[in-house]
Amino acid sequence: MPEPYWPKHKHAYLLSSAHANGSLLRIECRRCRVERFFVPSDLARVFGDIEVDDVARKMRCEKCGEKWSMRISMELPTAAQRATMTIRRLDRIYHVKRVTWRDLVGG
Repeated sequence: MPEPYWPKHKHAYLLSSAHANGSLLRIECRRCRVERFFVPSDLARVFGDIEVDDVARKMRCEKCGEKWSMRISMELPTAAQRATMTIRRLDRIYHVKRVTWRDLVGG
């Protein structure tokens, strides 16, 4: 008898839980084969405290610009592995304010 499908319930494993666990998130682009390691607390500051699986849907590859080719996995590296990794950390968040103008004739 096949096992029934159980839908994933919301808030299954959040970014805050991944940060408390001490794991890193490996996000890679399947198209251009670029992989990067992120700290979950930095991603939580950008996207909010969302599920780990939903982060890949919100990110876009910086190299090729694809959004739907991102794959995410969690890793708990050892100290020796962590010493050789390049980890991307959040530097700053800034918002761009754009202004549009319209012309009124005779006004």
